[in-house]
Amino acid sequence: MNVPRQFLDEQRLRWMLGSSVKQIWIPQTTNELERLVKEREQTAMRLEKAEFELIRMANGARTKALKKADSGEQPESSKNSLETETETEVCSENGRKSVSRSGTAEIVPASDDSQDTTYPSKEMQERALPDVNGSVASQWIPHSSRPHHRPIANYGRRVDTIKWTRNQIRKLNNQIARVRRDQLFKTDGMLPSVFVEFETHTDAQHAYQTLTHHRPLHMAQRFLGVRPFEIIWASLSMSWLETIARRFLIKALITALIIFWAIPSAAVGTISNLEYLSEKVSFLGWLADLPSAVKGILSGVVPALALSLLMSIVPGILRFCARLGGVPTLSMIELYTQHAYFAFQVVQVFLITTLTSAASVAVTKLLEDPTTAKDLLSQNLPKASNFYLSYFLLQSLALGSGALVQFGNLFQLYVFRKYINSPRKMYMRWHRLQRIHWGTVFPVYTNLGVITLSYALIAPIILGFAAVGLIFLHMVYRYNLIYVYDSEVDTRGLVYPRALMQLLLGLYFSEVCMIGLFSLKGAYVPVVLTAILLVLTGLVHSSLLEALGPLLWSLPKSLTVQEDEHLLGTRPTNPRHADDPEHFEGYHSDKEQHEPDLGNSRAMEGASGALNALGGGIKTIFRKKVKKEVPEVYMVLNALTAFWMRWISPNPADKSNFLLRWLHPEVYSDYTILRRMVPSDLPDPVYPEDIECDIYYPPSFFAKPPTLWIPRDPGGISRQEVEHCSKVIPTTDEYVQIDEKGRVMINLEESRLVFDVSRLRY
Repeated sequence: MNVPRQFLDEQRLRWMLGSSVKQIWIPQTTNELERLVKEREQTAMRLEKAEFELIRMANGARTKALKKADSGEQPESSKNSLETETETEVCSENGRKSVSRSGTAEIVPASDDSQDTTYPSKEMQERALPDVNGSVASQWIPHSSRPHHRPIANYGRRVDTIKWTRNQIRKLNNQIARVRRDQLFKTDGMLPSVFVEFETHTDAQHAYQTLTHHRPLHMAQRFLGVRPFEIIWASLSMSWLETIARRFLIKALITALIIFWAIPSAAVGTISNLEYLSEKVSFLGWLADLPSAVKGILSGVVPALALSLLMSIVPGILRFCARLGGVPTLSMIELYTQHAYFAFQVVQVFLITTLTSAASVAVTKLLEDPTTAKDLLSQNLPKASNFYLSYFLLQSLALGSGALVQFGNLFQLYVFRKYINSPRKMYMRWHRLQRIHWGTVFPVYTNLGVITLSYALIAPIILGFAAVGLIFLHMVYRYNLIYVYDSEVDTRGLVYPRALMQLLLGLYFSEVCMIGLFSLKGAYVPVVLTAILLVLTGLVHSSLLEALGPLLWSLPKSLTVQEDEHLLGTRPTNPRHADDPEHFEGYHSDKEQHEPDLGNSRAMEGASGALNALGGGIKTIFRKKVKKEVPEVYMVLNALTAFWMRWISPNPADKSNFLLRWLHPEVYSDYTILRRMVPSDLPDPVYPEDIECDIYYPPSFFAKPPTLWIPRDPGGISRQEVEHCSKVIPTTDEYVQIDEKGRVMINLEESRLVFDVSRLRY
């Protein structure tokens, strides 16, 4: 990003980045093209809806007319046959179907003797298209009853929706083709961003870790592994100066939100002390007359629930702010949301609630006698942990149970889907799993960890509540990640180490709180010791960030070489001989063969060499003496040494347990160990051939018109509509049909690739 204009040239970029460049994409601004493509999609969806409505009405009128003809009655006018009862049935191969009548639906199991409704019946297949002039639907419904609307561009005059949308799509197709041709020959309007594909991952890492421009902030933002569907194209058009200005403004906006959001959060924290407020506030006196159980719910559960609902609308605001701030990808938006939402959680859920809960009890006594401030605060501050006991129970048990039961999905399955009459929407809801956004999930539970660490010394009982709650949440999310959730936005594991680093904030709060409590009690020696511990915590935190930071964003060169060797099969690496000089030839391999072995030499130079030789000699003499005089002690020392060395420096070839693997991830979770768990026969991600060359251009540059999906009917109306619509837009009536009774049956098990182009997973 922020590529200077003089470098928006493919030849110059290849010269700068080297011969390992495979392909380069330099996107252009496509505002007009995006508008036309969006208008075409909206018009196509309107046409599909109108076609479905036409087939439904004509099929109902036809069925009613045929029934009256069979009974010998004179058929009524097709105009009066519009009011017909319709049913919608969704069938799948697992024996369940959803039936909908006049806006109401129920889930019923398919009977064993029920007819297979996956495909049209034999009678429907043999029935030929009527040989009539004009529209087949006009045999059953008058022209005035066809779907219609009043477009603003037509000055509100009524038009036939199907004919009008077909003409509009034809015009839009021509306009889109013309704009795309003009776009190919344009040399201006280049976005200050480029996409570069390299031959290997190692070459991509070399370019990523190289300083590419001599000016500050020019070509400074670089991202690896960006997938096409997660690109925010509006952010790529910003210059470096606009990006900086937007980032500062968005940070100021989020800071203001955190400050002013404290007002409702403070009100929630005050409600947690309901009994005390009912005594001191006159208009809340009636709360004292409520039953104790009701008061317990109002002071315990209701504030926690209100706080959770209040914070649930924050992630949407933060994601919108991230887009305004110029964040270029969906994965970076999740990381931005995680960082900002964690600040919201800490300030609003923890700090504001803790301070208001403690201060609301002591404020009256402080006004009466300010000299008792330190005693009152030292007594009432630990009592604020009672609120978080309820908050832990609500977040872990209640919300965990809700995540397990999935009330929202149940509502959509049994209630909301009754009002869905579009085969496309039914198919998408059936096949798409619930998407999870880690930028929203992690901050909530990271904040719970911060609260636990902060109150661990003041109220140790919170550790038990936290342990029970987190164990339950672990089981819930483990089940949901396997069977329920689908993570479309891949953050490449960066949310987890960031959450671990954020947990250290709980240690800071705990140490600062202990310093405050010790100061209120006048214990100055513990204050000094805790202050020293606070400084050490800061030093450790800084060291962790400095040591682990580069490893989170860049792939080490040693791992890239091993991965390339693994993929290319040039030289398989055996981890047992990784440190063996006979199996590893490095840069100094020739030199190492000629260097003399100084391990047993007595020609030590300097005081350090003499001390090492003296220490080694003393150890050898002491070991021999102990072995000779007290062999039992020597055997015990050897056994203890072997036992502790197994835990201090384990051998990966030996049998391990859970504790040993947890203590030494550098041994049992090393790259060479984990790489064996990844199957080597996984297929390489391949884009469709027709869009592979343009995959990193704006989607409007290669987007195809959507494929319309209408139900097949026994009267042959859909066959005629498919034939007419296919002249301007792809249309099909496969795998969905409507029978004489008005039931729409969909084969939900069939894959439909035409609906999956907009969501490429790689």
